[in-house]
Amino acid sequence: MAEIEIDGEKYRLLVDHDLCMGTRVCIARLPGVFTVDDDTNLSSASDDVLDPALIAQIREAIDDCPQEAIRLEKLG
Repeated sequence: MAEIEIDGEKYRLLVDHDLCMGTRVCIARLPGVFTVDDDTNLSSASDDVLDPALIAQIREAIDDCPQEAIRLEKLG
């Protein structure tokens, strides 16, 4: 799962595979952060530590996901 620091707090970017329907909206927003498995058609977040400058785009991807499958989870 991708991690990002926002205002000094660490978060994990998650995609719930039970909700994901493979619409690829997340890929359209952030192709370097999300990938889609061609066999399952499910999206996943990268395993990278993400640049905090991406937070606005990440929030757009979260808001634009029609199944609300993407979320940020606070760590610690």
